[in-house]
Amino acid sequence: MTHLLFLLILGLLMHGARSYAPAAGMGGSPGETVLGAGFLLLAAYLSGALFKQLRLPKLTGYLVCGMIAGPEILGFVTEGMLANLKIFNGLATALIALSAGTELEIQALRPLFRTIRRITLVGILGTIAILSVSIYLLRGLLPFMNGLDAMQLGVISIVLGVVLAAQSPAVVVALRKEMEAEGPLTRTVLGLVVVAEMVVVLLYTVFSVVAKAVLGGGGTWSESLVHMAVEIPGSLATGAVIGWIIAFFMRRVENEGALFIVTLGFLIAEVGSRLGFDILLVALAAGVIVQNCTGQVHRLHADVEAGSLPVFVTFFSVAGASLHLSALASLMAPVLIFVAVRAASYLAGGYLGARLAGSPDVVRKYAGFGMLPQAGLALSLAILFTKQFPLLGDAAGALIFGVVTLNELISPVLYRWALVRSGEASSKMDAPLEQIAPEEGAETA
Repeated sequence: MTHLLFLLILGLLMHGARSYAPAAGMGGSPGETVLGAGFLLLAAYLSGALFKQLRLPKLTGYLVCGMIAGPEILGFVTEGMLANLKIFNGLATALIALSAGTELEIQALRPLFRTIRRITLVGILGTIAILSVSIYLLRGLLPFMNGLDAMQLGVISIVLGVVLAAQSPAVVVALRKEMEAEGPLTRTVLGLVVVAEMVVVLLYTVFSVVAKAVLGGGGTWSESLVHMAVEIPGSLATGAVIGWIIAFFMRRVENEGALFIVTLGFLIAEVGSRLGFDILLVALAAGVIVQNCTGQVHRLHADVEAGSLPVFVTFFSVAGASLHLSALASLMAPVLIFVAVRAASYLAGGYLGARLAGSPDVVRKYAGFGMLPQAGLALSLAILFTKQFPLLGDAAGALIFGVVTLNELISPVLYRWALVRSGEASSKMDAPLEQIAPEEGAETA
């Protein structure tokens, strides 16, 4: 109730500030952009806390706050402000990928490689294929696909299938902590979603380059292949070097780690993109190096958590405010279809892959539920997609945002249920809901 009251007061203050704006309205001047950023940061943070009290993901609260405050509803944040605030996109993408890379602990995953490999082949790659075919077959419901030839339709369908298949280590880790869960299902799902994130990032990098060539915006096929051959190894090598730089800094400097990580994330986003490197691959490789080679992963986790909260809050609220609701309304039918197709494919693929690997019965039954949640990386890919393929319009981004938002609302609840049913959750989960204290720490979930 307190959070709601503060939100109302903050909204009234913003309305008052708009009342004294010039007659032409508030645009994108530096002062107005700072005002919009401050409002979004405070309002979205309060909305996330309110959604957490309702046992819903904070990220969903950030998105909803942005949608309500954006140009199409209250208009507190205008298109001009949003254009200036999109500087947070690259920074948040880098920090999300860096955090995801730190979850890939190779030594801990080694005993699970057989199960992870089978479920990755059957469940994850199978889901990408099924989603891609579904998008191609339902192209008549997707207005942004109009005017494309068969080759272009096929490649764009694959890119969208990869984006929609993205999962969320952040949500899985948060629920594992909250439920105090431990067992074969919990360990398998955590390793699986981390490996899946790496697979999704690599596939997106490859097929986005191919798509740009097919659409005529990425040069000839030979140029695209050369670019891909340089971009992927170059991004991974650069990320490895950055990982060692992070470890060196943390060994030598006890404080200011959060500021260093945020600054480094900004450099990865801005300098890396100008040098032709892939932001996701660079940051992911850096996180993997820190986790497996340096012994500084716990310090990195703490510094990312300490410095990234305002970045993530602003990023997701800006993403919500940038969402064109009219485009989303026209795409509601395909959004629901793709959510259902994705869920059915992951549940079936998880069961079949675990069965082929000879995994325990609990993994067969419930592994698919751990692959359902989506969060930061899916939205980061959505932002990259709309930036790399602007000719496809706002509707393509609205489709991805719609699928991710629905999964943010539904999937964590389903995976929470699976952990309880599997018997791996703490016994306190049998207590009434209001007696269970939510875990602090997974702000990006």
